Amino acid sequence: MAEEELQTYRRCIGQQLEELEMLSSIYCGPGELQMLDAGVVADFNEFLGAATPRNILPSHLEYIVKLSINANQRQDVRIELPHLYPVLEQPRVSVHSPLLGKAKEQHLKIEIEGYLSERREEEPEPYIFQLLSWLQEKIETLLQRPASEFEQPQLKPPEPPQTATHLERLWIYSHHIKSSAKRQELIRQARQLDLTGFSRPGKPGIICVEGLAEQVQQFWRTIKSLRWQKISVVRTEPRQRKRGFDTFTEQLFNEEEGIMNMGQFIKFLEAHGFGYMKSELFGLA
Repeated sequence: MAEEELQTYRRCIGQQLEELEMLSSIYCGPGELQMLDAGVVADFNEFLGAATPRNILPSHLEYIVKLSINANQRQDVRIELPHLYPVLEQPRVSVHSPLLGKAKEQHLKIEIEGYLSERREEEPEPYIFQLLSWLQEKIETLLQRPASEFEQPQLKPPEPPQTATHLERLWIYSHHIKSSAKRQELIRQARQLDLTGFSRPGKPGIICVEGLAEQVQQFWRTIKSLRWQKISVVRTEPRQRKRGFDTFTEQLFNEEEGIMNMGQFIKFLEAHGFGYMKSELFGLA
């Protein structure tokens, strides 16, 4: 430890011990001042008396002062002094009070932070007694004020943004859908995005998805990023009022070696009111 730094530590530790002695003479009633570790005082005196003190100081000086509030109540104030208080560091002060309630206690915490910030600008002299006197007066004043002054008004939760409820339907044509991984991913994505419709694996591959426009477009962005020989949107049907399917399923249409049973597929489209798609998909009248 450099000599200049050592002298700063000696000055601070010496002032802390002098202040503690002064506080002990003021708060001298039974239990008014309680040391959390009485051995720290001996360690500090050893540090000050050593010609070449060790670099690492022992524990901090920490104590509790019981303030008399309104003659018949007591309030604990916990003080912890960093080694470089009062020259370079501020004390840590905590007040947990069943007398005040949560709202007033939070207000007091903010007031304490303000008090300590103001003291930072003044001469580096011990000020725990001034702090305790200020706290005693502040707590007594807070007790006299109604709790409603300090309670935060209940804010009305923000309303969720209005989202369009129009549905969208996409018809997607692929050269083929054979990979089991892709087939599973189509189903997983559709159900995750709350989409309905169907996928027809084999050659060619047909996909129909419907739901909220944003989710439909997300589905398309996700699946087209997979590796395809050829895939494209054949038809987009925006602003739909209702869905044509209840769920998203895979439809095979009695395929044989990947060849679509066209008759079965057209009957399926017509049964759901999509007979017009046979011309869009296959050029059939």
